[in-house]
Amino acid sequence: MALDIGIISQPSPLQLLIPSRISNSQIHPTVHGPDVSRPLIELHPEDHIYRNPSTQHHDWVVTADHRRPDGVLKRVYLINDLFPGPTVEARSGDRLIVSVTNHLEEEPISIHWHGAHIENAMDGAVGVTQRPIPPGSTFTYNFTIPADQSGTFWYHAHSGLLRADGLYGGLIVHEPSPKPTVRGLLARADQQELGSYDKDILLLVGDWYHRSADQVYSWYMRAGSFGNEPVPDSLLINGVGHFDCSMAVPARPVDCILRQTDVSYLDAKGDATYRVRVVNTGSVAGVTLGFQNREFTLIQVDNIDVEQQDSNSAGVLYPGQRMDILLRPSPDETPSSLTIDLDKECFRYPNPALASVQTFDITNSPNNLSSSISSSNNTISLSEVATRKSLLSGLPAKPHQTHVVYTKIEKLSINHNVPYGFFNRTSWRPQIDTPLIDIPREKWDKNQLVLSTGPTTSRRLSSGQDKDLWIDLVVNNLDDSGHPFHMHGHHFYILRTYQAPVGWGAYNPFTDAHPPGLAPHPASSSRTDSPYDLSRAQLRDTVYIPSRGHAVLRFRADNPGIWLFHCHIIWHQASGMAMLLQIE
Repeated sequence: MALDIGIISQPSPLQLLIPSRISNSQIHPTVHGPDVSRPLIELHPEDHIYRNPSTQHHDWVVTADHRRPDGVLKRVYLINDLFPGPTVEARSGDRLIVSVTNHLEEEPISIHWHGAHIENAMDGAVGVTQRPIPPGSTFTYNFTIPADQSGTFWYHAHSGLLRADGLYGGLIVHEPSPKPTVRGLLARADQQELGSYDKDILLLVGDWYHRSADQVYSWYMRAGSFGNEPVPDSLLINGVGHFDCSMAVPARPVDCILRQTDVSYLDAKGDATYRVRVVNTGSVAGVTLGFQNREFTLIQVDNIDVEQQDSNSAGVLYPGQRMDILLRPSPDETPSSLTIDLDKECFRYPNPALASVQTFDITNSPNNLSSSISSSNNTISLSEVATRKSLLSGLPAKPHQTHVVYTKIEKLSINHNVPYGFFNRTSWRPQIDTPLIDIPREKWDKNQLVLSTGPTTSRRLSSGQDKDLWIDLVVNNLDDSGHPFHMHGHHFYILRTYQAPVGWGAYNPFTDAHPPGLAPHPASSSRTDSPYDLSRAQLRDTVYIPSRGHAVLRFRADNPGIWLFHCHIIWHQASGMAMLLQIE
Protein backbone atom coordinates (compact mmCIF):
# COMPACT_ATOMS: atom_id res chain seq x y z
CA MET A 1 0.00 0.00 0.00
CA ALA A 2 1.45 3.38 -0.96
CA LEU A 3 2.29 5.78 1.83
CA ASP A 4 1.01 9.32 1.73
CA ILE A 5 4.14 11.36 2.30
CA GLY A 6 2.65 14.71 1.42
CA ILE A 7 3.78 17.51 -0.88
CA ILE A 8 7.52 18.11 -1.14
CA SER A 9 8.26 21.79 -0.68
CA GLN A 10 11.02 23.69 -2.47
CA PRO A 11 14.22 24.21 -0.47
CA SER A 12 14.76 27.57 1.15
CA PRO A 13 17.91 29.61 0.43
CA LEU A 14 19.28 28.46 3.77
CA GLN A 15 18.67 24.81 2.89
CA LEU A 16 20.74 25.25 -0.28
CA LEU A 17 23.74 25.91 1.96
CA ILE A 18 23.20 22.74 3.98
CA PRO A 19 24.88 19.47 2.90
CA SER A 20 22.91 17.64 0.21
CA ARG A 21 21.71 14.83 2.44
CA ILE A 22 19.24 17.26 4.05
CA SER A 23 18.69 19.69 1.18
CA ASN A 24 15.01 18.86 0.77
CA SER A 25 12.07 18.15 3.00
CA GLN A 26 12.62 14.43 2.48
CA ILE A 27 15.76 13.13 4.14
CA HIS A 28 17.74 9.98 3.43
CA PRO A 29 20.28 10.48 6.23
CA THR A 30 23.88 9.45 6.34
CA VAL A 31 24.22 6.70 8.95
CA HIS A 32 26.56 7.52 11.81
CA GLY A 33 27.57 4.31 13.56
CA PRO A 34 30.47 3.00 15.61
CA ASP A 35 33.05 0.42 14.67
CA VAL A 36 35.13 -1.78 16.94
CA SER A 37 38.30 0.23 16.50
CA ARG A 38 36.66 3.57 17.27
CA PRO A 39 33.27 3.29 19.00
CA LEU A 40 32.65 7.03 19.03
CA ILE A 41 29.11 8.14 18.16
CA GLU A 42 29.37 11.84 17.42
CA LEU A 43 26.06 13.55 16.72
CA HIS A 44 25.33 16.26 14.19
CA PRO A 45 22.86 18.82 15.56
CA GLU A 46 23.95 21.32 12.90
CA ASP A 47 22.25 19.12 10.30
CA HIS A 48 18.88 19.42 12.00
CA ILE A 49 18.38 22.40 14.30
CA TYR A 50 18.34 25.09 11.61
CA ARG A 51 15.89 23.53 9.16
CA ASN A 52 12.13 23.11 8.94
CA PRO A 53 10.43 19.85 9.95
CA SER A 54 10.99 17.19 7.30
CA THR A 55 10.14 13.63 6.37
CA GLN A 56 12.93 11.11 6.91
CA HIS A 57 13.03 7.73 5.22
CA HIS A 58 14.99 4.83 6.69
CA ASP A 59 15.20 1.32 5.27
CA TRP A 60 16.38 -1.20 7.85
CA VAL A 61 17.25 -4.85 7.35
CA VAL A 62 17.53 -6.89 10.55
CA THR A 63 19.95 -9.82 10.47
CA ALA A 64 22.12 -11.74 12.92
CA ASP A 65 25.80 -12.59 12.86
CA HIS A 66 28.63 -13.53 15.19
CA ARG A 67 30.67 -10.63 16.56
CA ARG A 68 33.12 -10.03 19.39
CA PRO A 69 31.73 -6.94 21.18
CA ASP A 70 34.04 -7.38 24.19
CA GLY A 71 36.34 -10.03 22.74
CA VAL A 72 33.91 -12.90 23.35
CA LEU A 73 32.25 -14.41 20.30
CA LYS A 74 28.45 -14.14 20.40
CA ARG A 75 25.54 -14.09 17.97
CA VAL A 76 24.12 -10.57 17.96
CA TYR A 77 21.38 -8.77 16.07
CA LEU A 78 22.29 -6.23 13.43
CA ILE A 79 20.45 -3.45 11.63
CA ASN A 80 21.99 -2.75 8.23
CA ASP A 81 24.99 -4.76 9.46
CA LEU A 82 25.48 -2.43 12.45
CA PHE A 83 25.60 -3.30 16.15
CA PRO A 84 24.24 -1.27 17.85
CA GLY A 85 21.82 -0.21 15.15
CA PRO A 86 22.14 3.08 13.25
CA THR A 87 21.74 6.25 15.28
CA VAL A 88 18.67 8.17 14.14
CA GLU A 89 18.92 11.95 14.39
CA ALA A 90 15.94 14.21 13.82
CA ARG A 91 14.41 17.45 15.02
CA SER A 92 11.14 18.12 16.78
CA GLY A 93 8.24 17.84 14.35
CA ASP A 94 10.01 15.52 11.92
CA ARG A 95 8.13 12.64 10.36
CA LEU A 96 9.95 9.29 10.43
CA ILE A 97 9.13 6.53 7.97
CA VAL A 98 11.15 3.48 8.97
CA SER A 99 10.70 0.31 6.93
CA VAL A 100 11.94 -2.67 8.96
CA THR A 101 12.58 -5.91 7.05
CA ASN A 102 13.13 -9.09 9.04
CA HIS A 103 15.86 -11.22 7.46
CA LEU A 104 16.25 -13.49 10.48
CA GLU A 105 15.66 -17.18 10.01
CA GLU A 106 13.19 -17.76 12.83
CA GLU A 107 12.67 -14.84 15.22
CA PRO A 108 9.81 -12.36 14.78
CA ILE A 109 10.67 -8.76 15.66
CA SER A 110 9.27 -5.32 16.45
CA ILE A 111 10.73 -1.92 17.31
CA HIS A 112 9.65 0.32 20.21
CA TRP A 113 10.50 4.04 20.22
CA HIS A 114 11.32 4.51 23.89
CA GLY A 115 10.15 7.80 25.40
CA ALA A 116 8.47 9.19 22.28
CA HIS A 117 4.83 10.31 22.50
CA ILE A 118 3.74 8.87 19.18
CA GLU A 119 0.60 7.32 17.73
CA ASN A 120 -0.40 4.14 19.56
CA ALA A 121 -0.33 1.93 16.46
CA MET A 122 3.37 2.76 15.92
CA ASP A 123 4.46 1.95 19.50
CA GLY A 124 5.94 -1.43 18.58
CA ALA A 125 4.56 -3.40 21.54
CA VAL A 126 3.94 -6.93 20.27
CA GLY A 127 0.53 -8.29 21.22
CA VAL A 128 -0.72 -4.82 22.14
CA THR A 129 -0.28 -2.53 19.14
CA GLN A 130 1.03 -4.84 16.43
CA ARG A 131 1.74 -8.38 15.37
CA PRO A 132 5.44 -9.25 15.36
CA ILE A 133 7.18 -8.91 12.00
CA PRO A 134 7.72 -12.49 10.80
CA PRO A 135 10.89 -13.56 8.96
CA GLY A 136 10.83 -12.41 5.36
CA SER A 137 8.31 -9.63 6.01
CA THR A 138 8.48 -5.84 6.27
CA PHE A 139 6.61 -3.45 8.55
CA THR A 140 6.73 0.33 8.13
CA TYR A 141 6.69 2.57 11.18
CA ASN A 142 5.27 5.94 10.18
CA PHE A 143 4.99 8.60 12.88
CA THR A 144 5.61 12.25 13.62
CA ILE A 145 7.73 13.36 16.55
CA PRO A 146 5.70 15.86 18.61
CA ALA A 147 6.75 19.47 18.20
CA ASP A 148 7.16 19.77 21.97
CA GLN A 149 9.47 16.75 22.35
CA SER A 150 13.24 16.81 22.05
CA GLY A 151 16.18 15.20 23.77
CA THR A 152 17.68 11.74 24.15
CA PHE A 153 15.57 8.71 23.27
CA TRP A 154 16.35 5.25 21.97
CA TYR A 155 14.72 2.41 20.11
CA HIS A 156 14.84 -1.29 20.88
CA ALA A 157 13.18 -4.59 20.13
CA HIS A 158 9.92 -5.20 21.98
CA SER A 159 9.45 -8.81 20.98
CA GLY A 160 10.87 -11.68 22.97
CA LEU A 161 14.35 -11.09 24.39
CA LEU A 162 16.04 -9.58 21.34
CA ARG A 163 16.98 -6.36 23.14
CA ALA A 164 19.35 -8.31 25.39
CA ASP A 165 21.20 -9.62 22.32
CA GLY A 166 21.73 -6.22 20.78
CA LEU A 167 18.67 -5.12 18.84
CA TYR A 168 18.72 -1.46 19.86
CA GLY A 169 20.09 1.95 18.89
CA GLY A 170 19.97 5.66 19.61
CA LEU A 171 17.18 8.09 18.70
CA ILE A 172 18.19 11.72 19.15
CA VAL A 173 15.67 14.52 18.67
CA HIS A 174 17.32 17.92 18.42
CA GLU A 175 15.51 21.02 19.57
CA PRO A 176 15.29 23.51 16.69
CA SER A 177 17.21 26.75 16.92
CA PRO A 178 15.42 30.03 16.18
CA LYS A 179 18.40 31.49 14.31
CA PRO A 180 19.61 30.37 10.85
CA THR A 181 23.24 29.71 11.77
CA VAL A 182 24.86 26.54 10.49
CA ARG A 183 28.17 25.55 11.98
CA GLY A 184 30.89 25.88 9.35
CA LEU A 185 28.64 27.61 6.84
CA LEU A 186 27.40 30.81 8.44
CA ALA A 187 28.51 32.82 11.43
CA ARG A 188 28.62 30.61 14.47
CA ALA A 189 26.34 31.51 17.35
CA ASP A 190 27.88 32.33 20.68
CA GLN A 191 28.50 29.54 23.18
CA GLN A 192 25.42 30.25 25.24
CA GLU A 193 23.22 30.00 22.16
CA LEU A 194 24.67 26.62 21.23
CA GLY A 195 23.93 25.26 24.68
CA SER A 196 27.47 25.87 25.88
CA TYR A 197 28.97 22.79 24.28
CA ASP A 198 31.23 22.10 21.32
CA LYS A 199 30.48 18.46 20.52
CA ASP A 200 27.49 16.17 20.97
CA ILE A 201 28.25 12.55 21.92
CA LEU A 202 26.05 9.48 22.53
CA LEU A 203 26.95 6.69 24.97
CA LEU A 204 24.85 3.51 24.85
CA VAL A 205 25.86 1.83 28.11
CA GLY A 206 24.62 -1.50 29.38
CA ASP A 207 25.37 -4.87 30.92
CA TRP A 208 26.09 -7.79 28.61
CA TYR A 209 25.73 -11.57 28.71
CA HIS A 210 28.01 -13.99 26.85
CA ARG A 211 25.26 -16.58 26.56
CA SER A 212 22.26 -15.92 24.37
CA ALA A 213 19.28 -14.24 25.99
CA ASP A 214 17.22 -17.38 25.46
CA GLN A 215 19.78 -19.43 27.40
CA VAL A 216 19.92 -16.89 30.21
CA TYR A 217 16.13 -16.71 30.45
CA SER A 218 15.82 -20.50 30.47
CA TRP A 219 18.14 -20.58 33.48
CA TYR A 220 16.09 -17.90 35.26
CA MET A 221 12.70 -19.50 34.57
CA ARG A 222 13.29 -22.62 36.62
CA ALA A 223 12.85 -23.40 40.27
CA GLY A 224 16.60 -23.78 40.73
CA SER A 225 17.20 -20.07 40.13
CA PHE A 226 15.18 -19.29 43.29
CA GLY A 227 14.15 -16.10 41.52
CA ASN A 228 17.70 -14.74 41.52
CA GLU A 229 18.24 -12.56 38.48
CA PRO A 230 21.03 -13.76 36.16
CA VAL A 231 24.21 -11.77 36.79
CA PRO A 232 25.77 -10.37 33.59
CA ASP A 233 29.28 -11.19 32.39
CA SER A 234 30.44 -7.85 31.04
CA LEU A 235 29.40 -4.35 30.00
CA LEU A 236 29.44 -2.53 26.69
CA ILE A 237 29.64 1.09 25.62
CA ASN A 238 28.40 1.69 22.08
CA GLY A 239 28.66 -2.01 21.39
CA VAL A 240 32.28 -2.37 22.51
CA GLY A 241 33.74 -3.61 25.79
CA HIS A 242 36.84 -5.10 27.38
CA PHE A 243 36.70 -8.63 28.80
CA ASP A 244 39.61 -10.34 30.52
CA CYS A 245 39.60 -13.79 28.92
CA SER A 246 41.35 -15.28 31.96
CA MET A 247 38.26 -14.49 34.07
CA ALA A 248 35.93 -16.74 32.09
CA VAL A 249 34.12 -19.29 34.26
CA PRO A 250 35.26 -22.86 33.44
CA ALA A 251 31.68 -24.10 33.63
CA ARG A 252 30.78 -21.66 30.83
CA PRO A 253 33.73 -21.69 28.40
CA VAL A 254 33.82 -18.88 25.84
CA ASP A 255 35.61 -18.19 22.58
CA CYS A 256 37.56 -15.13 23.67
CA ILE A 257 40.25 -12.96 22.09
CA LEU A 258 41.82 -10.32 24.33
CA ARG A 259 41.48 -6.88 22.80
CA GLN A 260 44.96 -5.44 22.42
CA THR A 261 44.16 -1.83 21.59
CA ASP A 262 42.41 0.71 23.76
CA VAL A 263 39.46 2.54 22.29
CA SER A 264 38.20 6.03 23.02
CA TYR A 265 34.48 6.57 23.57
CA LEU A 266 34.71 10.36 23.90
CA ASP A 267 38.11 11.50 22.63
CA ALA A 268 37.72 14.41 25.05
CA LYS A 269 40.73 16.61 24.44
CA GLY A 270 41.62 20.25 24.86
CA ASP A 271 39.29 22.88 26.20
CA ALA A 272 36.14 21.58 24.51
CA THR A 273 32.87 21.04 26.37
CA TYR A 274 30.88 17.94 25.39
CA ARG A 275 27.20 17.23 25.62
CA VAL A 276 27.19 13.56 26.58
CA ARG A 277 23.91 11.68 26.21
CA VAL A 278 23.86 8.45 28.22
CA VAL A 279 21.32 5.66 27.68
CA ASN A 280 21.18 2.56 29.88
CA THR A 281 20.53 -0.14 27.29
CA GLY A 282 21.14 -2.97 29.76
CA SER A 283 18.99 -5.91 30.72
CA VAL A 284 19.17 -5.84 34.50
CA ALA A 285 21.71 -3.50 36.13
CA GLY A 286 21.62 0.19 36.88
CA VAL A 287 24.80 2.16 36.27
CA THR A 288 26.67 4.99 37.96
CA LEU A 289 29.04 7.07 35.83
CA GLY A 290 32.05 8.95 37.11
CA PHE A 291 34.86 10.98 35.56
CA GLN A 292 38.40 11.44 36.79
CA ASN A 293 39.74 15.01 36.66
CA ARG A 294 36.58 16.37 35.07
CA GLU A 295 33.29 17.75 36.28
CA PHE A 296 29.98 17.90 34.49
CA THR A 297 26.62 19.61 34.74
CA LEU A 298 23.53 17.38 34.71
CA ILE A 299 20.97 19.01 32.39
CA GLN A 300 18.33 16.38 31.52
CA VAL A 301 16.89 13.08 32.74
CA ASP A 302 14.55 11.10 30.46
CA ASN A 303 14.74 14.00 27.96
CA ILE A 304 13.30 16.42 30.56
CA ASP A 305 15.14 19.52 31.80
CA VAL A 306 16.21 19.33 35.44
CA GLU A 307 17.48 21.79 38.01
CA GLN A 308 21.12 21.70 37.01
CA GLN A 309 23.75 20.24 39.33
CA ASP A 310 27.53 19.98 39.06
CA SER A 311 29.48 16.88 40.01
CA ASN A 312 31.92 14.29 38.68
CA SER A 313 29.57 11.30 39.09
CA ALA A 314 25.86 10.50 38.84
CA GLY A 315 23.64 7.46 39.34
CA VAL A 316 21.86 5.21 39.55
CA LEU A 317 20.69 5.24 35.91
CA TYR A 318 18.38 2.24 35.56
CA PRO A 319 17.64 0.22 32.40
CA GLY A 320 15.67 2.36 29.96
CA GLN A 321 16.62 5.68 31.57
CA ARG A 322 18.63 8.45 29.95
CA MET A 323 20.60 11.41 31.22
CA ASP A 324 22.33 14.31 29.48
CA ILE A 325 25.39 16.03 30.91
CA LEU A 326 27.73 18.84 29.87
CA LEU A 327 31.26 17.51 30.40
CA ARG A 328 33.68 20.33 31.16
CA PRO A 329 37.37 20.48 30.17
CA SER A 330 39.89 19.00 32.58
CA PRO A 331 42.19 21.45 34.37
CA ASP A 332 45.61 21.78 32.74
CA GLU A 333 44.61 19.08 30.21
CA THR A 334 45.32 16.34 32.76
CA PRO A 335 44.46 12.76 31.72
CA SER A 336 40.83 11.83 32.22
CA SER A 337 38.83 8.62 32.33
CA LEU A 338 35.26 7.37 32.52
CA THR A 339 34.30 4.83 35.18
CA ILE A 340 31.15 2.71 34.96
CA ASP A 341 29.89 1.02 38.14
CA LEU A 342 27.16 -1.58 37.68
CA ASP A 343 24.61 -1.47 40.49
CA LYS A 344 24.74 -4.73 42.42
CA GLU A 345 21.22 -4.76 43.84
CA CYS A 346 20.16 -7.57 41.51
CA PHE A 347 23.45 -9.48 41.85
CA ARG A 348 22.46 -12.07 44.43
CA TYR A 349 25.19 -14.56 43.64
CA PRO A 350 28.81 -14.04 42.54
CA ASN A 351 29.87 -14.12 38.91
CA PRO A 352 33.70 -14.22 38.89
CA ALA A 353 33.73 -13.31 35.20
CA LEU A 354 32.22 -9.87 35.82
CA ALA A 355 34.27 -6.79 36.58
CA SER A 356 31.40 -4.66 37.85
CA VAL A 357 33.52 -1.50 37.99
CA GLN A 358 35.38 -0.65 34.79
CA THR A 359 37.40 2.37 33.74
CA PHE A 360 37.82 3.63 30.18
CA ASP A 361 40.23 6.18 28.79
CA ILE A 362 38.57 9.20 27.18
CA THR A 363 41.68 11.20 26.24
CA ASN A 364 44.00 8.54 24.80
CA SER A 365 46.19 9.00 27.89
CA PRO A 366 45.79 5.72 29.78
CA ASN A 367 48.38 6.45 32.44
CA ASN A 368 47.43 7.04 36.07
CA LEU A 369 43.73 6.32 35.56
CA SER A 370 41.59 5.82 38.64
CA SER A 371 39.74 2.51 38.81
CA SER A 372 36.92 3.70 41.04
CA ILE A 373 34.33 6.41 41.19
CA SER A 374 35.18 9.32 43.46
CA SER A 375 34.34 8.71 47.11
CA SER A 376 33.78 12.41 47.82
CA ASN A 377 30.05 11.81 48.42
CA ASN A 378 29.44 14.20 45.55
CA THR A 379 27.58 11.67 43.41
CA ILE A 380 24.31 13.06 42.09
CA SER A 381 21.42 10.82 43.10
CA LEU A 382 19.25 10.71 39.98
CA SER A 383 16.23 9.58 42.00
CA GLU A 384 16.36 12.91 43.86
CA VAL A 385 17.08 15.30 40.99
CA ALA A 386 14.39 17.95 40.69
CA THR A 387 12.63 18.73 37.43
CA ARG A 388 12.95 22.32 36.27
CA LYS A 389 10.35 24.35 38.13
CA SER A 390 8.75 25.82 35.01
CA LEU A 391 7.71 22.29 33.96
CA LEU A 392 5.65 21.85 37.13
CA SER A 393 3.31 24.79 36.57
CA GLY A 394 0.65 22.70 34.83
CA LEU A 395 0.52 19.98 37.48
CA PRO A 396 -2.94 19.99 39.10
CA ALA A 397 -3.44 19.70 42.85
CA LYS A 398 -5.74 16.69 42.48
CA PRO A 399 -6.30 13.94 39.91
CA HIS A 400 -9.61 13.06 38.29
CA GLN A 401 -9.05 9.34 38.83
CA THR A 402 -6.88 7.19 41.08
CA HIS A 403 -5.88 3.59 40.38
CA VAL A 404 -4.02 1.30 42.78
CA VAL A 405 -2.02 -1.78 41.76
CA TYR A 406 0.30 -4.25 43.48
CA THR A 407 3.28 -5.95 41.86
CA LYS A 408 5.61 -8.77 42.84
CA ILE A 409 7.76 -11.61 41.51
CA GLU A 410 6.02 -14.74 42.80
CA LYS A 411 7.40 -18.27 43.10
CA LEU A 412 4.23 -20.31 43.56
CA SER A 413 3.89 -24.06 43.88
CA ILE A 414 1.10 -23.99 41.30
CA ASN A 415 3.76 -22.66 38.88
CA HIS A 416 6.37 -25.21 40.04
CA ASN A 417 8.19 -22.47 41.99
CA VAL A 418 9.26 -20.77 38.78
CA PRO A 419 9.51 -16.95 39.19
CA TYR A 420 6.68 -15.11 37.44
CA GLY A 421 5.99 -11.40 37.54
CA PHE A 422 2.52 -10.27 38.59
CA PHE A 423 0.42 -7.13 38.68
CA ASN A 424 -2.39 -7.83 41.11
CA ARG A 425 -3.23 -11.45 40.24
CA THR A 426 -2.30 -11.30 36.57
CA SER A 427 0.97 -12.34 34.94
CA TRP A 428 1.12 -10.62 31.55
CA ARG A 429 1.64 -12.47 28.29
CA PRO A 430 1.44 -10.83 24.86
CA GLN A 431 -1.64 -11.79 22.88
CA ILE A 432 0.31 -12.40 19.70
CA ASP A 433 -2.25 -13.67 17.17
CA THR A 434 -4.17 -10.40 17.03
CA PRO A 435 -3.01 -7.22 18.79
CA LEU A 436 -5.37 -5.82 21.39
CA ILE A 437 -6.00 -2.60 19.48
CA ASP A 438 -7.65 -4.66 16.71
CA ILE A 439 -10.11 -6.70 18.80
CA PRO A 440 -12.92 -5.86 21.23
CA ARG A 441 -12.21 -5.96 24.93
CA GLU A 442 -14.31 -9.07 25.54
CA LYS A 443 -11.92 -11.07 23.33
CA TRP A 444 -8.81 -10.22 25.32
CA ASP A 445 -7.36 -13.24 27.08
CA LYS A 446 -6.93 -13.66 30.85
CA ASN A 447 -3.30 -12.48 30.80
CA GLN A 448 -4.25 -8.84 30.16
CA LEU A 449 -4.61 -6.64 33.25
CA VAL A 450 -5.81 -3.27 32.02
CA LEU A 451 -6.71 -0.05 33.80
CA SER A 452 -9.11 2.00 31.71
CA THR A 453 -9.66 5.73 32.10
CA GLY A 454 -13.15 5.45 30.63
CA PRO A 455 -15.45 8.45 30.28
CA THR A 456 -15.74 10.67 33.33
CA THR A 457 -17.98 13.62 34.10
CA SER A 458 -15.16 15.31 36.02
CA ARG A 459 -13.57 16.17 32.69
CA ARG A 460 -16.27 18.76 32.03
CA LEU A 461 -15.70 22.34 33.00
CA SER A 462 -18.60 24.54 34.02
CA SER A 463 -18.40 26.09 30.56
CA GLY A 464 -19.05 22.68 29.04
CA GLN A 465 -15.57 22.43 27.49
CA ASP A 466 -13.38 19.37 27.95
CA LYS A 467 -10.26 19.67 30.03
CA ASP A 468 -7.29 17.38 30.47
CA LEU A 469 -7.83 14.12 32.30
CA TRP A 470 -5.28 13.53 35.06
CA ILE A 471 -4.68 10.08 36.50
CA ASP A 472 -2.93 9.01 39.70
CA LEU A 473 -1.38 5.56 39.50
CA VAL A 474 -0.27 4.17 42.87
CA VAL A 475 2.14 1.28 42.32
CA ASN A 476 2.88 -0.87 45.36
CA ASN A 477 6.04 -2.95 45.03
CA LEU A 478 5.71 -5.91 47.39
CA ASP A 479 8.90 -7.48 46.09
CA ASP A 480 12.22 -7.88 47.89
CA SER A 481 14.01 -5.89 45.19
CA GLY A 482 13.38 -2.62 43.42
CA HIS A 483 12.08 -2.33 39.86
CA PRO A 484 12.48 0.34 37.14
CA PHE A 485 9.02 0.77 35.57
CA HIS A 486 8.53 2.40 32.17
CA MET A 487 5.28 3.82 30.78
CA HIS A 488 4.77 3.80 27.03
CA GLY A 489 3.35 6.83 25.27
CA HIS A 490 3.47 9.20 28.25
CA HIS A 491 5.66 10.90 30.79
CA PHE A 492 4.44 11.10 34.38
CA TYR A 493 5.09 13.17 37.47
CA ILE A 494 6.61 11.20 40.33
CA LEU A 495 4.85 12.65 43.36
CA ARG A 496 6.45 10.28 45.83
CA THR A 497 8.52 7.13 46.19
CA TYR A 498 8.78 5.39 49.53
CA GLN A 499 10.59 2.41 51.00
CA ALA A 500 9.42 0.97 54.31
CA PRO A 501 12.02 0.42 57.04
CA VAL A 502 9.85 -2.51 58.15
CA GLY A 503 6.70 -4.06 56.71
CA TRP A 504 5.36 -3.81 53.17
CA GLY A 505 5.35 -0.04 52.59
CA ALA A 506 2.12 -0.28 50.61
CA TYR A 507 -0.35 2.57 50.23
CA ASN A 508 -4.02 2.55 49.25
CA PRO A 509 -5.49 6.07 49.19
CA PHE A 510 -9.01 4.61 49.34
CA THR A 511 -8.45 2.95 52.72
CA ASP A 512 -5.42 4.64 54.31
CA ALA A 513 -5.78 7.98 56.05
CA HIS A 514 -2.41 9.10 54.75
CA PRO A 515 0.63 7.64 52.96
CA PRO A 516 3.04 5.73 55.20
CA GLY A 517 5.90 7.90 56.33
CA LEU A 518 3.94 11.14 55.91
CA ALA A 519 2.24 12.94 58.74
CA PRO A 520 -1.59 12.72 58.71
CA HIS A 521 -3.68 15.69 57.73
CA PRO A 522 -4.66 18.09 60.50
CA ALA A 523 -8.15 17.43 61.81
CA SER A 524 -9.41 20.60 60.18
CA SER A 525 -8.22 19.53 56.73
CA SER A 526 -10.17 17.60 54.18
CA ARG A 527 -9.03 14.04 53.61
CA THR A 528 -9.05 14.83 49.90
CA ASP A 529 -6.31 17.47 50.28
CA SER A 530 -3.09 16.49 48.53
CA PRO A 531 -0.53 15.01 50.94
CA TYR A 532 2.27 15.52 48.42
CA ASP A 533 4.70 18.38 47.93
CA LEU A 534 4.03 19.05 44.25
CA SER A 535 6.98 21.44 44.03
CA ARG A 536 9.27 18.41 44.31
CA ALA A 537 7.58 16.32 41.60
CA GLN A 538 9.81 14.78 38.94
CA LEU A 539 8.75 14.42 35.30
CA ARG A 540 10.01 11.09 33.89
CA ASP A 541 8.96 8.12 31.75
CA THR A 542 10.81 5.55 33.88
CA VAL A 543 10.67 5.32 37.67
CA TYR A 544 12.60 3.16 40.09
CA ILE A 545 10.28 1.84 42.82
CA PRO A 546 12.22 0.48 45.81
CA SER A 547 11.62 -2.88 47.43
CA ARG A 548 8.67 -3.03 49.83
CA GLY A 549 7.62 0.45 48.93
CA HIS A 550 5.44 2.40 46.56
CA ALA A 551 5.34 5.22 44.06
CA VAL A 552 2.59 7.70 43.27
CA LEU A 553 2.60 8.73 39.61
CA ARG A 554 0.39 11.45 38.13
CA PHE A 555 0.05 11.77 34.36
CA ARG A 556 -2.04 13.55 31.79
CA ALA A 557 -4.06 10.97 29.84
CA ASP A 558 -3.80 12.80 26.53
CA ASN A 559 -2.45 10.10 24.18
CA PRO A 560 -5.28 7.69 23.31
CA GLY A 561 -4.58 4.01 22.96
CA ILE A 562 -3.50 0.91 24.85
CA TRP A 563 -0.11 1.40 26.48
CA LEU A 564 2.22 -0.93 28.32
CA PHE A 565 3.51 -0.20 31.81
CA HIS A 566 6.23 -2.68 32.70
CA CYS A 567 9.45 -3.39 34.52
CA HIS A 568 12.40 -2.62 32.25
CA ILE A 569 14.50 -5.44 33.66
CA ILE A 570 14.03 -7.70 30.67
CA TRP A 571 13.82 -10.94 32.67
CA HIS A 572 11.03 -9.50 34.81
CA GLN A 573 9.13 -8.13 31.82
CA ALA A 574 9.38 -11.47 30.02
CA SER A 575 8.17 -13.29 33.14
CA GLY A 576 4.98 -11.20 33.24
CA MET A 577 5.69 -8.01 35.21
CA ALA A 578 3.61 -5.77 32.96
CA MET A 579 0.13 -4.31 32.72
CA LEU A 580 -1.87 -2.09 30.37
CA LEU A 581 -3.31 1.41 30.45
CA GLN A 582 -6.26 2.06 28.15
CA ILE A 583 -6.55 5.78 27.47
CA GLU A 584 -9.89 6.71 25.90
